[in-house]
Amino acid sequence: MQYVTAVAEPVDLRIPFTTLLKVALTLLLCVCVIKLWPVIVMIIVAILLAVMLDPLVGFAERHRVRRGFAVIVIALLLFAVIVLFVTVLAPRMTAQLGDITKDLPRLEQTFAGRFPGAAPYLKSLHGGAPPEFKTWLTRGLIVGKYAIEGTTAIIFVLVLALYLLIEGRTAFEWLISLAPKSKRPRFRQTAVEMSGVILAYMRGQAITCFICAGWAYLVLILLHVPAALPLAVIAFVADLLPVVGTIAMTVPAVLLAMTNGPVNALLVLAGYMLYHFVESYFIVPRVYGKQMRLSTLTVLLAIMIGGALQGAAGAILILPFVAAYPIVERLWLRDQLPEDTVERHEELAEE
Repeated sequence: MQYVTAVAEPVDLRIPFTTLLKVALTLLLCVCVIKLWPVIVMIIVAILLAVMLDPLVGFAERHRVRRGFAVIVIALLLFAVIVLFVTVLAPRMTAQLGDITKDLPRLEQTFAGRFPGAAPYLKSLHGGAPPEFKTWLTRGLIVGKYAIEGTTAIIFVLVLALYLLIEGRTAFEWLISLAPKSKRPRFRQTAVEMSGVILAYMRGQAITCFICAGWAYLVLILLHVPAALPLAVIAFVADLLPVVGTIAMTVPAVLLAMTNGPVNALLVLAGYMLYHFVESYFIVPRVYGKQMRLSTLTVLLAIMIGGALQGAAGAILILPFVAAYPIVERLWLRDQLPEDTVERHEELAEE
């Protein structure tokens, strides 16, 4: 019996240089996105602000006001709001928080007297603060650092938004020219429809946040809750996040109201819940319109994913992009999806 031994021929594996170049550029792009992500987030916020302010500029242009002059007026108004916050609201908030800090032992004693079971936890929190935390409270170095960084970021976002109002359309047309000629009309239509969703989102957020903060401040002042102004600012910021924000603004308000008695705390809770019922069923449908119809499940999933990826900023910024997905599905994915999928999704969105 004879055995034939097969000898494997060597395989000549060659990877084209262009493939290696594409892989290297992709990795470089990923690294750049990771490194520049804070800047990218600020650019996204600036774009959202520019889309929200663009109708005001368009209104001025229709009344024969030059675009540049209209943008200057808007810039002055925005920076006046910042100056008002820094010079008027911030000192009052600091004073109220200082009063809470000075009155903390009495508040702790009152709270422990009303709820004896919480006394051991309050003592551990009060007495177990590390030296670093006490240094932070006395000197405020960390607070000052973050305040400077936050102020710088806000100014950068506002300036970039103003420049987008002036040159944004030119920059958009330049980007569109990089796309294949046959797809440019679809890109333009996508941008126009998505700008409507973003405008509805930003306009709705501005209206609901101011109403929420005003209502919270009124309730807290009438019920003599300590630190009413900081709690109202918390309500303004927390109202950016549906569902989760309601919990974030209600808990500290109710806890501080408990120092005036359980009835006071229940009244604060009832006031907050009443507003959010009115906001959910009467205010939101009117100020957001049909373009921002999202189910509660979709909102919760979006907040969880955005929060896990980029914290509070990601949870807030992800919502308009989730709301804009039906536009992408209808304009770009219709040919890849089953015939009735897009129509069925649109029917469900209308229900």
